[in-house]
Amino acid sequence: MTITASDLRERLATLAGRHRVPGAALAVLHGGAVAEAAVGILNTRTGVETTPGSVFQIGSVTKTWTATLVMQLVDEGRLDLDRPIRDHLPEFALADEPAAAAVTPRHLLTHTAGFPGEDLGDYGRNDDAVAALVANLSDAPKVTEPGALFSYNNAGFVVLGRLVEVLREDPWGEAIQRRLAGPLGLGTVVTLPEQALMHRAAVGHVETGPAPFWSLPRALDPAGGLAMSASDLLEFARLHLNHGLAPDGTRLLSRAAVEVMSTPQVTPPPLSPFPRSYGLGMEVHDWDGGTVTGHAGATIGQKAYLRMVPGADVAVALLTNGGAADALHADLVHPLLNELAGVRAPTPASPPESGTPLDPRPYVGDFDMGPATIRIGHDGRNVLTMTTIPRSSYVESLVTNPVATLAALGGSRFVEIGRDDGERQEVVFLDPGADGRFRILHNSRAMVRIS
Repeated sequence: MTITASDLRERLATLAGRHRVPGAALAVLHGGAVAEAAVGILNTRTGVETTPGSVFQIGSVTKTWTATLVMQLVDEGRLDLDRPIRDHLPEFALADEPAAAAVTPRHLLTHTAGFPGEDLGDYGRNDDAVAALVANLSDAPKVTEPGALFSYNNAGFVVLGRLVEVLREDPWGEAIQRRLAGPLGLGTVVTLPEQALMHRAAVGHVETGPAPFWSLPRALDPAGGLAMSASDLLEFARLHLNHGLAPDGTRLLSRAAVEVMSTPQVTPPPLSPFPRSYGLGMEVHDWDGGTVTGHAGATIGQKAYLRMVPGADVAVALLTNGGAADALHADLVHPLLNELAGVRAPTPASPPESGTPLDPRPYVGDFDMGPATIRIGHDGRNVLTMTTIPRSSYVESLVTNPVATLAALGGSRFVEIGRDDGERQEVVFLDPGADGRFRILHNSRAMVRIS
């Protein structure tokens, strides 16, 4: 099957309009060729048109880039994934000293380090921002023993970014340019707003309009700070599909490193919006017909998706700046991957028609997310309520759905009901105590009950 730019644009325009996405860019790799499309506008305030070369933030897709930098160090023999992170970062500290001494790069790459990872503090825009966030982790409590439980951890990738800085003797952003963007010939990869202004840059949109901030604090760059065009993101995907070879034949990553990054390392709790497995900085989805790898990412009003099918030499990059982006991804990218690579996404969990009778006592209470409190309540029906209570005005600007209604799927797993935009949340409760009350609320992040 051959996919054309005009076909992509027609599909993208129809579905972006249906899901109220202001602007989107799409790039597809199939049979060695790339097709691109773009629709909509980059900023509803200015009306600037989206073009295929427009720059969007890729959010946590950045983690695959940071992981690639880390694996280059492994290839060079300068880093052992299973040695303590303190071998190279002796200053690394947590509130629990034995836990801090045990954390390894593998724990960080697989989100199993066991400490909370949602520090959204602003540590400035200088090159020392990453180091400053890492230093502030000294008060981070232990949620689980290192290696015990998958819990999505942005701060863990900031620690990895600091590791790259120390071993490369370069700021993380410079390492990205020298080790990946430059050798791959990518011209739109940026981190700072003033760099993005040199391109046609997308602005994120929330329910009230253009987002109040363009990007996350700079300290979070190794976890989610990159921006680029869809085609440049696709060239990074091609590096992995080509087993670590750049277009000119230069080896940037060993074949073994590429393979282990996409090999399941840990199994997250059963939440259908999330992958069944996670590799080293890479989502690993077990779809009908084959394995799909990559990552998704979200910043302030922007969402990005990178999907690769290694067995078929197919990749798709979708970048968006608002609206029901997850629904657009499901309606656009999933069928494309089925057509081009013969893989079919699993059916997401369906909300029950009526709430299953439940005893709310094991669930209700407050849970610590770091920048917000998550309050689980019960209003007398067979459902729970989940309220997000931000702890700062900055976090408040990111919360688009402060109160959700949850119905039981079975066991201690719940799904959001009452919305039809494809953005439903799922949660699971873990670790019941002697009193029957669950200690952890998990929505890809493990949040501990507040006493």
